[in-house]
Amino acid sequence: MARALGLGGGALLVLFLAACAGPGAEPEAIQAASAGAELMERADKLFGGRKYAEARGLYARASQAGGSSSVFVQACARVARCESILGQPLEGRPWLALAQARARAEEPLGWSRVQQVLGIYEREEGQGQAASRRFEALFEYCLEHELFSRAIDAAHHVVLATADFDEQLAWSRKGIAAAEQGGLQGWLAVLWNNLGASLEDRGRFADALMAYEEARRYHDLVGDDRAQLVADWAVGHAQRLLGQLTAARATLEAAHTWALARQAAEPGPKNAEWVGYTLWDLAEIDWLEGASERALVRLKSARLSLLEARIETWGEFGQRELARLDQHLAEWSAGDKP
Repeated sequence: MARALGLGGGALLVLFLAACAGPGAEPEAIQAASAGAELMERADKLFGGRKYAEARGLYARASQAGGSSSVFVQACARVARCESILGQPLEGRPWLALAQARARAEEPLGWSRVQQVLGIYEREEGQGQAASRRFEALFEYCLEHELFSRAIDAAHHVVLATADFDEQLAWSRKGIAAAEQGGLQGWLAVLWNNLGASLEDRGRFADALMAYEEARRYHDLVGDDRAQLVADWAVGHAQRLLGQLTAARATLEAAHTWALARQAAEPGPKNAEWVGYTLWDLAEIDWLEGASERALVRLKSARLSLLEARIETWGEFGQRELARLDQHLAEWSAGDKP
């Protein structure tokens, strides 16, 4: 688990669902058979699995394996991106320069990959406006060349590069439109979740619920059962925030039962996390409805499940989340009313 905002915030979903339920390899990135293309395919799988150091080595080999100019350009750009993720952007700069020197707008796969990595480097170097302009142009370029998944990625990077919330929402919706145009249902599940999380963080709970319900619809079509469980939790969570306690309880009780079944079948931190979060929301409902003893029991159980999920290893977020839960426990134990 990494960045999340907990039960009062939506970013918990952004990271989880983008990682576990999003699309796999880009369909438009399939290349003609060659040694370089085969290495690229293997490297892309490692990259998608967040094994960036291993992916970097294969991308470097792909750049030296011959084949098309597009493979060379994409491989070099991907090495640069891996170096950036690994905290070594200076090591990536020469690779990015090699890619940029060979990239041509007439070769969309290579050109779009280079523009993406250039924009990321600009954003990470504090050039937010330049990065936004580059990603906005890249979005239009990718739509023109029917590279829909890369258009979605460009829209996502515009969201990351701008601090204006209305602009973020506008580009989130552009990403959704690109996914609809490309028929990318896996992306639609993730994008609706991300939009819901952004709206939730701004207190727009009714809009967030609508977005989460759209996300759940697509997760039901293309997601695995864990992604579907988390999508159900998001809907119940938003219902609770809206004060729709009866509906929220029904949704969350079902999600909690599902989470318990998954944890029984496959014990471990990933499933314990959602046992904990469904319990936490249910405890909040109990407390609001005056069932204080049951609320305390459930919140204590939620804490144990989140410890099993290794919340203490989630970095600063995990520490804040655990402190917030402990504050609830202290207040509820003292008889403080909501």
